[in-house]
Amino acid sequence: MSFSTLIGLFAGISIVLVAMSMGSSISLFVNVPSVMIVVGGTIAATMIRYSMKESFEAIGLSFSVLKVDKQIKDLNQLVDITEDLLRLVRNKGMLAMEGYEINHDFYRDGVRMLVDGYSPELVKQRLKEQNRMLVDGAETAAGVFRSIGEAAPAFGMMGTLVGLIQMLANLSDPNSIGPAMAVAMLTTLYGAMIANLFALPTADKIESWAQGESYRQQMIIEAIDSVAQGHNPAVMRDLLAPYLHAKQKRALEDG
Repeated sequence: MSFSTLIGLFAGISIVLVAMSMGSSISLFVNVPSVMIVVGGTIAATMIRYSMKESFEAIGLSFSVLKVDKQIKDLNQLVDITEDLLRLVRNKGMLAMEGYEINHDFYRDGVRMLVDGYSPELVKQRLKEQNRMLVDGAETAAGVFRSIGEAAPAFGMMGTLVGLIQMLANLSDPNSIGPAMAVAMLTTLYGAMIANLFALPTADKIESWAQGESYRQQMIIEAIDSVAQGHNPAVMRDLLAPYLHAKQKRALEDG
């Protein structure tokens, strides 16, 4: 998990909890009917829009995105690895790459296919297909969480209406007004928290992760193709230079 994600999640939850505890007990904000309306309704709406498989895959991908990933991220380091592989292949042949340790699953899969004797064209095709599947899966996962972000506030408003109807129907009973108002207000609060503190940020995080990982994989595809073609290391660096320059340009623009 990146530091920005960890800090943002911790700060968001902490601020809300501290604000809730100021002047009242946290238990005041716990209401089972409100949870049932918002959480249950949100899950139901999401399951209607997406299949069970897509929903569980989205949850699994969110854990993959948020967890600590020790794989190589730096593009320059991947270029250096490619140069090592080119020199290794030139000196000892394609099979010599089998003993070379690469701390990146996608890159390692491509090298394994070359070692196993796959043609350069087939290797490139297979890797491009894996890249496409990554992008498609991330788009679906982000869509699932955006669906949650859209449904939660809507069911929060529905819960508010339910609470108001219950309150208006029992104005003659003062004891029922408080619980009904709690449902009315807390459902809106729960819906807003689920959407803005969890679902929508997670969707954005998945999209951002997929964009970066897809870009990295595209460069790896060109790097592996360069190894398969037996290019000179200088030629390889020239071929991969646009990926590095584009990354530097984006970093400058973001800064």
